[in-house]
Amino acid sequence: MKTAYLFGVIAGFICLVSCTEVAPVKDEDPANIDEPVEIQESVKVTDPITVSSPVPTEQIERVVLNDTQACYAKAGNEMAFRFLKGMYNGENLVCSPLSLQYAMAMTANGASGGTLQEILDFLGYGEEGIEALNEYSKILLEQLPAVDLDVTLKVTDAILANDEFPLLPAFQKTVEENYYAAVDNMDFSDPEQIAARINDWAKRSTNGFIDKVLESTEISKDAVAYIMNALYFKAKWAGDEYSPMFREESTKSEDFQLIDGKTIKADMMRNIRYHEYAEMDGFKALVLPYAGRKFNMYILLPDENDIEGLIEKLQETSWSEILGSLKQDAEVHVKLPKFNIENKYTLNDVLNGLGVKKAFVRGSAEFDRMFEPHDGYFYWISKVIQKSRIAVSEWGTEAGSVTIVEMDGATDAGPAPKPKEVYFYADHPFVFIIGEETSGTILFEGIVMQP
Repeated sequence: MKTAYLFGVIAGFICLVSCTEVAPVKDEDPANIDEPVEIQESVKVTDPITVSSPVPTEQIERVVLNDTQACYAKAGNEMAFRFLKGMYNGENLVCSPLSLQYAMAMTANGASGGTLQEILDFLGYGEEGIEALNEYSKILLEQLPAVDLDVTLKVTDAILANDEFPLLPAFQKTVEENYYAAVDNMDFSDPEQIAARINDWAKRSTNGFIDKVLESTEISKDAVAYIMNALYFKAKWAGDEYSPMFREESTKSEDFQLIDGKTIKADMMRNIRYHEYAEMDGFKALVLPYAGRKFNMYILLPDENDIEGLIEKLQETSWSEILGSLKQDAEVHVKLPKFNIENKYTLNDVLNGLGVKKAFVRGSAEFDRMFEPHDGYFYWISKVIQKSRIAVSEWGTEAGSVTIVEMDGATDAGPAPKPKEVYFYADHPFVFIIGEETSGTILFEGIVMQP
């Protein structure tokens, strides 16, 4: 079996059914929301897109993996590190490889030929095929939210299609059955209405944490569909009112050193505990657990003030190697700054650099398995956008990410665009990762330069 690059883990469907029962929920499920979210848009949304995602009915002990699936988890985490390197530009960063995976996996079901193969290779299924990708995606959708019911985790998918370009029934059935995707159609003549419906869905899918994702000016005149994933995470740190992870009164304003040697003041949370930690070659790792200790934040801190060196080391260090080096044999004195980061990126160049090329080429992309036949029309990905946000404080962590794949269509191929060259410059103190312990799945990752 070819080693795969896969954002996450796979568990068999039969095993899933034996572990937990899930049911789709229409719009917000009261068990997953603390307070109702009031949606305020400049354009009134009269027909909102359904928010539909699996909700576990009981907690499971772990995400179950066989040996083959464990290989997918390892390869997926290696890809997450490459994605982190590709995304970094010297500024505060938060992104979600898992959200990107779901948006691209749905897109792959509408592709064929070399276009499909490039996406499968990128996702880690070069030899396994689209059926294995769909099985993986469905199982992860159903199992990850079930491993700790004290953590709010929502994975939500949807497709908004131009009513002049209906989706093929087989494609629609696949995304509905395997991705719990709500599929909706509308008149694409009004960009403000399109953007308003997408933003409304994104806001409700992340419990109001991710606000506006698209401006109406970003809607392409050739757009035929928007393939979307939203990932939302909210969890308290492990501990209780008598022994919390961090106490507000312990937080103090202290120096935080930037890469250029200058210092700024930052609110540093502090504690002393028997945390899991590891001393690696050139950096240290610290584990800060959430709620029932199935989800963790991992802090990777370079020994020297050299974030570029750390990012490069992660390209040759496996996630399993870091996890396998963790020990819990000493009191660890922790100082961690509070931070709140929000990013929005167009991922076309990053995906090009990671091997997804044909899908973006007008006239060469092969998406003949997505739309009903339309004389003379061809389709391609015009852009992939991801907006992510994370807030870390003494209470815990809230994080969200929305990934949108914009599909365009036209009758005249025109010249293929010249590939762009993009350079990424690292300039930051530490890397953070939010992951699920039993499967090894990385949900969010990022770099904090200036809290």
